[in-house]
Amino acid sequence: MLRLTKLFLIGFMSLGLLAPQVSSAEAHAGPGATHSITIGQPWARQTGNRTMSAAVYLSIHNGTEIADTVTDVSTPLAKMAQVHRSYEKDGIMHMDHVPNLPIAPGETLTFSPGGYHIMMMHLTKPLKEGDVFPMTLHFTHAGDVQIYVEVTGIAGPKK
Repeated sequence: MLRLTKLFLIGFMSLGLLAPQVSSAEAHAGPGATHSITIGQPWARQTGNRTMSAAVYLSIHNGTEIADTVTDVSTPLAKMAQVHRSYEKDGIMHMDHVPNLPIAPGETLTFSPGGYHIMMMHLTKPLKEGDVFPMTLHFTHAGDVQIYVEVTGIAGPKK
């Protein structure tokens, strides 16, 4: 059944019927907002068969006139998903959980390797190139924004 669902998703994507949902998502950011939160190009790298974690990369643009905050992330593909930030300090790489990530009005945050990312832990299955899976970002004002993450090859998305 899962294989059949995947084939339907791939078929609809090739027709362009799901492409806008896979590449971006928008949500009205609540009372007082004049525009929206936009999520752009969510992607993750394929994993090995025994890999238990993976990172998701994307961009978030706050096109509203009020600050908003990412408060949580969830996906059925992992037992736990969190916003993390990688950074170098004194020549050593660190990775911290970011429980609340504020996004100022007009700001775009880019989640990329070596910086912000969504860490999925305890994957329910390996990520295979070409797969697409749902993920929900929870915002203080915009509420829940569902996106679809595309799994790419090890090199990342094709430019």
